Amino acid sequence: MDLILIANIIACLGALGGFIFGAIKFFRPKKSIYALMITLFCGVTVFTRLYQIIRVIVIGELVDRVNLGVIGFIGSLLFLFTANFGVMDKIGDDGAKSLRKYRLIPLAMPAAVLAAYLVFFFFTDLTTLIKVVAGSIAFFVCLSSYYNLKHLILPDVKNGIIDCMRQYNLFALIYEILCIIELITMTRGLAIGTIIICSLMGIVSPLTIISVARGVKKWKA
Repeated sequence: MDLILIANIIACLGALGGFIFGAIKFFRPKKSIYALMITLFCGVTVFTRLYQIIRVIVIGELVDRVNLGVIGFIGSLLFLFTANFGVMDKIGDDGAKSLRKYRLIPLAMPAAVLAAYLVFFFFTDLTTLIKVVAGSIAFFVCLSSYYNLKHLILPDVKNGIIDCMRQYNLFALIYEILCIIELITMTRGLAIGTIIICSLMGIVSPLTIISVARGVKKWKA
């Protein structure tokens, strides 16, 4: 469990750096709501990891019941989902038939996540509770990853907003993939693998807000 503790500390510190950076830049009046939501993604991730750290120290367990850590992971993914769902999506996709392929191709991400869930969780001897927890997180990864991939490949619009956010969408997509891989390594007791994945998440999470800051600066230039 000591290795799992280290893994969560690494991921927590990375998210904390991203949250501090975003808070300094965007927790002010008339700043981008889009960037604020990604900052809050980092903030929720910090508190989620802190909970996991305390849980490991006090109880020595991570996945034994539906807990605040699971809710926190879902909450952080919801910020990634809602940032792109709605207004941002309508900016790049006006419903034209010519954009139909850009709505269909991103379905590959939810399909891949579902396949991973079925292979590594549902059709295994893991407990029902772990399957439910993993399924809940996988569901929200499906939602957020669809829009991140869609906005990564959508043609740019006149004001350049979609193009400015491509780097962010790439980092967000990587983070979501790492979420699923972390679940796999953690539930199978692969401590070294979990540390590697959490280290990567600790790098990618602050990069999401840094790339958003660059994108916002470009579209307002």
